[in-house]
Amino acid sequence: MKQDILFVCNHNAGRSQMAEAYMNTRYGERYAAFSAGNYPSASMSEYTIRVMEEAGIVMTGHSPKPLTSFMGRQFDTIARLCDCSGTCPVLPPARRVIDHPFPDPSEFVGSDGDIMAGFRHVRDLVFAWVDEIFGVAAGVRITWQRPEGPMPPAILCSDTGRQLQDVIHDICLQLTNRGIPCTIAEEDGPLQLSFNGVPFEEIVPIYIPKSCSMCGSCDGSEGECAGGRRYEGIPESVVRLAGMRAAGLK
Repeated sequence: MKQDILFVCNHNAGRSQMAEAYMNTRYGERYAAFSAGNYPSASMSEYTIRVMEEAGIVMTGHSPKPLTSFMGRQFDTIARLCDCSGTCPVLPPARRVIDHPFPDPSEFVGSDGDIMAGFRHVRDLVFAWVDEIFGVAAGVRITWQRPEGPMPPAILCSDTGRQLQDVIHDICLQLTNRGIPCTIAEEDGPLQLSFNGVPFEEIVPIYIPKSCSMCGSCDGSEGECAGGRRYEGIPESVVRLAGMRAAGLK
């Protein structure tokens, strides 16, 4: 299953349109990209159309769309490509939000050649960033965070009985064999398994119990559980699915 990605900028006539079209052309087998604007223009910028055609991408069928048209849809990633965190604080639901502003090409002035040069520069920046963040070269970083001190008992997967650490190493090896760079980092801290900085249970929604006792208040209500995660009994198949999704393969 493809990951759904939404690119957002002010007018949805330049930066976000470039990112959407490039991602669908370059990585369409792994991602379904969309774009929208806080204050969408009435039409596409002719300069966006021209510089994209120079790159071999035809923008036929593209038109500015309002961000509100996507409010009922869930996304894997939303990327805001303008400095609009204050002007568009309300976004559709997403597993992660990335803020990476690029220069606003609508502000370029000068001759036709000057404006085209500015748009080409922004296009190249957008393409390189999409490659870095979403391309195969970006790879997968698996972080296994656990408390300091004596080694805890082995965490076993419920469906195979294998140790979770062995499964993590196996996933990384399989991704590497498919040409996707993969690294594993072990860090001290509260127990957590994450892929590219996103907690495992946010990539594949699954209930992760916490290790704690609930303390009640005087009125008999339960207090908040402040304990850490527990991964005992997590199916290996689910962990593997998280790895595939982090790599953009599911």
